[in-house]
Amino acid sequence: MSGADAAGDPPDPTPPHAFALRLDDELALRLRERHHAGEFYRRIDAEREHLFDGTLTWARDLTADDAERMVVGGLEQFRRGDGWQADLCWRGRPVGSMGLHYLDRAGGSTEVGFWLARSFEGRGLITRAMRALHRHFFEARGLDRVAIGSVPGNGRSEAVARRLGYAPEAVLRRALPGADGPVDLALYGLLREDWRAVEAERPQRQRPRPLPLPRFALRVDEELEVALFERDDADALHALVVANRERLARWMAWAQAPTPEGTRGFIEGRALAAIAQADGFEAGVWWRGRLAGAVGIHDVRRDPLQGSIGYWLAAEAEGHGLVQRVVRAVAAKAFADLGYTRLGIRADVDNARSRAVPERLGFAFEGILRRAMFDGRRYTDHAVYGLLRDEWAAWAEVDGGARS
Repeated sequence: MSGADAAGDPPDPTPPHAFALRLDDELALRLRERHHAGEFYRRIDAEREHLFDGTLTWARDLTADDAERMVVGGLEQFRRGDGWQADLCWRGRPVGSMGLHYLDRAGGSTEVGFWLARSFEGRGLITRAMRALHRHFFEARGLDRVAIGSVPGNGRSEAVARRLGYAPEAVLRRALPGADGPVDLALYGLLREDWRAVEAERPQRQRPRPLPLPRFALRVDEELEVALFERDDADALHALVVANRERLARWMAWAQAPTPEGTRGFIEGRALAAIAQADGFEAGVWWRGRLAGAVGIHDVRRDPLQGSIGYWLAAEAEGHGLVQRVVRAVAAKAFADLGYTRLGIRADVDNARSRAVPERLGFAFEGILRRAMFDGRRYTDHAVYGLLRDEWAAWAEVDGGARS
């Protein structure tokens, strides 16, 4: 959907089909994926004179290949868990950029960099975004310090730091590469206790609301989100699998003997690697603020681009139509955002609940793969369903699936 949804909720502040960290009713950070590289370069090119302006020296000679390398580097940061690069979006429109130069574990610190398109300056957007991120860093992530770095003389960044209560800490001489040689780096810092003191003095109505979900997530509706897995999710995911092991293991061999090490290996070796390499994705299904299952696109092939959707839910989350809503959102991202030509769903022929999802969503039944998988005890036959891009487009046009 676009604009307010049927329940009268405020417009989604993210572009359609984005994995985004929502900051408030108008602002969000869209994780910059590989297919965003061309758009990212065009925005920098349009703002080149404004961005360079003697401060963001890297912008002067940036090429399209450089921009692509920046996108890939940001995704590698996300994979490693030591930062991310994102587009700052206002009312669903990318208007700038925010990123972390590094990200420590709880008790540590991070450094934020940012820029804003000239036509959107003077609205306090960076200040609002940083105030919301403070809750993300200090409360959700448990950090003790947040830093802002800028080239000395960058009045816009210095003004943001002052408004937010950051203290000037140091000037590192010739610490950054510049267009005409190394340049200095001025650092400003905010400690958790100082942030709490500043927040306590602000009127309640001016304080940012708690973040809906401290993850880069695809919003399905007001109570349902699909969030990319991160290392911090390993314990919760393992506990959920263990609690549902008996019912999951009937259909999924990986659930027969789950271990904490196996879950961490899945997140680090598959989930985080997939989003970094544009090899599908793996995500948690978050329902009413709690992890309730998982969904992903895997078995990705190219030329033509295609993949398979897999999903599972915890027992307590079944019976609410969650999987059907989640698969709609995943299909919309795959076709409308990632450029997929085909999506498939495979299910054990005896798994009536799983087979009902593609059947209700209009996937075409394409046949039975005999002895398609060995689950550790026996070979099983799989029913195969498929959905093509033009079939999805017709369905989306009829029922609004293009947005949600």
